[in-house]
Amino acid sequence: MLAGQYREGWGPYGIGKRTSIRHTRNLLNGVLNFSLTEVEYHTDPVFGFEIPKTCPDVPEDVLYPARSWRNEEEYWKKNKQLASRFISNMKKFEENNPKAVISAGPKV
Repeated sequence: MLAGQYREGWGPYGIGKRTSIRHTRNLLNGVLNFSLTEVEYHTDPVFGFEIPKTCPDVPEDVLYPARSWRNEEEYWKKNKQLASRFISNMKKFEENNPKAVISAGPKV
């Protein structure tokens, strides 16, 4: 990788964008001051984690990572590929983990 280049999230270079430090701080502040306890959430359909629909001083588009890609369909394709890799990797650990841990993983 050349100096100054970076991968944005888990997509190929040049697709999407990183969350700004300011927005990251605002998200953390929302957690720490409990202001996110009163907002609605949406659930990631593949990984199952909950994402706030709103956060003070954070644009809503930041809370929907697919919107940072030029092509949302490509985002979801890569999302599912990442989930498949996660599932394949977790098979190595199924024997030593409770079923609840394994079932909490992504669904493709």
